[in-house]
Amino acid sequence: MIVVDSSALLAALVVDRGGSKLERRLSGVRELHAPELLDVEILHALRRLVATGALAEERAQHVREDVAALRIRRYPHHALVDRAWELRAALTPSDAIFVALAEVLEMPLVTCDPYLASTAEHGAEIELIA
Repeated sequence: MIVVDSSALLAALVVDRGGSKLERRLSGVRELHAPELLDVEILHALRRLVATGALAEERAQHVREDVAALRIRRYPHHALVDRAWELRAALTPSDAIFVALAEVLEMPLVTCDPYLASTAEHGAEIELIA
């Protein structure tokens, strides 16, 4: 079991679409975990990709459907905000919410974000898939 962030899901569903290291890592997991914030971050990224012409609107809709179909256990983020605040010097609030969840669940956080993976001011195991 792992915590997955939006960068990893988007990379797997939008960029890779094949036998990449990331897709293999995610496919070997029975259950994915994420804060509810994941859905907002996915929408934000898809909106930006469509607005810049990097992704067709129809493809973005398929990605939304793919995300909805995944077995992701979502957690309310309000219980994680105090820890996120403690991490404010090193992480954005959004990243800190994902890290806080990984700490609480004692699961690795899988990300494609090298900055997030380089921070050490927390107790989470971070797996960078580049």
